[in-house]
Amino acid sequence: MEIKYHHFSYIDSTNAFAKRESKRFSDDYWTAITADTQTDGRGQNDTDWIDFPKGSLLMTIISPNIKWDNSKIMNAHMSASLGIKNFLVDNGFDAKLKWPNDIYIGSGKVAGILSEAIWQGSFCNRFFFGLGMNIRNAPEGCSFLGSKYLPEEYRIPLAELIVKQIIPESQDVRTIYEKSLFHWNIICDWEDLSTGELFKARTTRVCKDGRLELTLISGEVRIFANKEVKILT
Repeated sequence: MEIKYHHFSYIDSTNAFAKRESKRFSDDYWTAITADTQTDGRGQNDTDWIDFPKGSLLMTIISPNIKWDNSKIMNAHMSASLGIKNFLVDNGFDAKLKWPNDIYIGSGKVAGILSEAIWQGSFCNRFFFGLGMNIRNAPEGCSFLGSKYLPEEYRIPLAELIVKQIIPESQDVRTIYEKSLFHWNIICDWEDLSTGELFKARTTRVCKDGRLELTLISGEVRIFANKEVKILT
C-alpha cells in the first residue's frame, strides 16, 4: 500500500481540491491531501466546516483507479468511519458515531466525514474520503481532543488507517456500524425535516444505500435519506 502526501498551509477545501485536480494524481496509488486551514471547508450536502488554523486535522484521501458500485462506496464509508472511531477510543476518547457522517465525543461533534465519487457509467472510478477533525480547538458546542495534541501527529497514522479500512471487503461492516451508532435501537426524539413532524422512534437498520430505517413506537417503519430527518435527543 503506497500513499503519496501533499500538504498545504491553506486551501479552499481538501475535497474540492482533490476532485478538481484528480487527474494530477496517479491512478496507481492512494493520495492524501492535507492542509493547516481551509478557506471554504465543506461538509455533507454543501454545509460549512469551520476550522481554526493549525487546530484541526483536514484531509482527503484519493483512491487509485477503481471500479466500485454504490454498495462498495457505502461499505468504504462505514468501514473507515468505524476505524476512525475505534482509533479515538483506543487513544482514550469516548467516541461514538452519529449517522450518517459524524463522530462525537461526549455530546459534541469532534469530526465530520465527507465521501464523494467520480462516476463513469454505473461505476465509481475515483473515491474521495474527506475527514475534518477538531484537534486543538473547536467551534462553540463542538468537541476537540485537547490543546496538547497536534494535527500533524495524526496525519500519517489516520491516512494509513483509513486506507487499510477501505481496502478489505467486510461482509458484516454494516452490522458493526449500526451497533456503533449512539442512537442504535433506543427510543429517541426525531424530526421529519420535510414536514416538521416530531416523533419518537428507534434506529433499526442502515440500508445498503446508506439510508436510515427508523421504527416508530407505533410499529410503523420509515426510511430516511441524509438531511431528511434529524435526531433531537
